[in-house]
Amino acid sequence: MKPMRQLALVICPLLANFPAIAAAPQSHLGRWLIAEARPAPWSVPGDAATTPVAAPIVGRTMVYERARIAGPRLLACRRPAYRMQEVPPEGLFQGGLTAPAAQAAALGFRGPMILTLQTGCAGAIDFHFVNPSTALFALDNMVYTIRRQGR
Repeated sequence: MKPMRQLALVICPLLANFPAIAAAPQSHLGRWLIAEARPAPWSVPGDAATTPVAAPIVGRTMVYERARIAGPRLLACRRPAYRMQEVPPEGLFQGGLTAPAAQAAALGFRGPMILTLQTGCAGAIDFHFVNPSTALFALDNMVYTIRRQGR
C-alpha cells in the first residue's frame, strides 16, 4: 500500500470526528436548572455513612461561562479548567456506583461511554451527560439532574 494512502486511512476517520471533538469543550456553556434530586444508588437505608443529605439547591440555576461557573456556593467556581472526556459506567460519580452497568442504565445513560464534564474546580464535581440537554452530578449521596435552559 502506498504511504499516502496509508496516511489517509489513518487521518480520514480522525477528521470525520473533528467537529464533534472541537465542539465538545463548549457544549456545556449556558444556563442550567437544577431540576431534581434523588438518593444516590450507593446510599443504603440506615447506613449513616451513605445517608443522603438534601441540599436546598433544587430549583436554582447555574451558568457555565468560559471564565467562571455561577450558581449555588458548592457549584460556583472562578477560573474553571473545563475538560470533556468519556467515561465508562464504572467511572460515573467518581466510581461510586455499586453495580455500574445496571445503575447507569437505570439513571438514563446509554452506551458504553458517557460524556463527562470535569470543571477543575475545588469541589471536583463531575457532570455526566445523559443527552446534550440533561446531565447528572452527585453531591452528599444525592444525584442531581440539571437541564439546559439556554446558552
